[in-house]
Amino acid sequence: MIRRWAQTKAAGNLLWLAVSLLLATGVWYIAVTSSDPIQQRRFSSVPIRFVDSDSAVMTSSSARTAIVTVQGSQASIPRLVEEIDVRAELSQLGPGTHTVPLQVMIAPNTSDSIRRPVLRIQPRQIAVELEPIEARNMPIEIAVIAPPPIGFRHEEPQPAIDQVLVTSAASRMSQVAAIRGELDLSTSRSPLEQEVLLYAVDADGDWLAGVMLSPQSARVAVRVSRRDDIRQFPVRPNILLNTLTEGFLFKDYSYDPASLFISGAPEQLAELSDTLLTERISLAGHQEKFEATVPILLPDEDLFVMGGTNNITVTIDIIPIVVSRQIDSIEVDNFGLDEGFAVAIAPRTVSAIVNGPVVLVDPLSAADIQVSVDLDGLAPGVYDLAPSIAINQSALSEANVSLSPSVLNVEITSSASDSEPAAE
Repeated sequence: MIRRWAQTKAAGNLLWLAVSLLLATGVWYIAVTSSDPIQQRRFSSVPIRFVDSDSAVMTSSSARTAIVTVQGSQASIPRLVEEIDVRAELSQLGPGTHTVPLQVMIAPNTSDSIRRPVLRIQPRQIAVELEPIEARNMPIEIAVIAPPPIGFRHEEPQPAIDQVLVTSAASRMSQVAAIRGELDLSTSRSPLEQEVLLYAVDADGDWLAGVMLSPQSARVAVRVSRRDDIRQFPVRPNILLNTLTEGFLFKDYSYDPASLFISGAPEQLAELSDTLLTERISLAGHQEKFEATVPILLPDEDLFVMGGTNNITVTIDIIPIVVSRQIDSIEVDNFGLDEGFAVAIAPRTVSAIVNGPVVLVDPLSAADIQVSVDLDGLAPGVYDLAPSIAINQSALSEANVSLSPSVLNVEITSSASDSEPAAE
């Protein structure tokens, strides 16, 4: 009796414990899902990872990506795109056509693993074509795609290895015509050694995909040396400075190219001077920057310039000589004085300092500069006025001239008052 009672009480406790756990789990689930609700999201174009076969190579597949629908909490869904792994297991398959199921793995997250199972994957399986693997050793070819600069030559490139192991599907292997590497020597002026990437090409020289090489690159050495029948010579324009027009300065010059490559017999090149001159360039008649194209002078007709032209373009900058000159005794004029008024201006003459090109300033005289005072609308009184300046030289302006004094004393009086007799 007592035992039965004890058993009944223990069973009741266990029941209450189970109910309590169930209620607690429900409350926790409701709390979590209300703050971070469960969502579904569709991920398209998830790449399929193919686990390669040991005895065959895949040549075609009905799909390369899959669509995966995932369920998870709102906070976890955005991170799932990097965590989805769609895999096609080919490791145990041999040559032939196979239907392979796709397997989906999601990176584990203990805090949310229960709430984000994979709901659906499209397609569920794919068809793949596997061909037997064929491998053979093939020699490598190193092609020089850009020669050294002018004046340099290169010898045949020497790779450190003669051949590589080529592995591919049997159908693709039949298309492999050569294993090639490319070498760019366009900036090389000395012996070169570098790692060159190798690739397979077909009979047309086009790159072939799906071909594995071992090794994938080769160390290549090539000897680059200077040619004895081509030399680089600096050039210099032959500018006749004594032909410069009087009143002007030779400021600067530039030219292009600064050097030329000359081809000829080694003994002819040895006789040339270190610097080649152009034909004479006269500066006569030039008063500003100008450009001239002139040939260089070669002493022998058997010598010629690499590139087809022996001309250089010279830009010469010529500027006028700027001087300052003082011109005195310039009379001051006026205009705009109303009728019935008289004016007295002090001083009656001024001096002017003119700045400008010597060829424009030197010929000037006092008669070429007009200094005048504007009296328009002024009533009788005493004024300090700045005069205006005009100059009989279109290339010069008031900005080129400064007066001394720069302000004049002007007294305007009525003519009638001047004629009245003085009071006794």
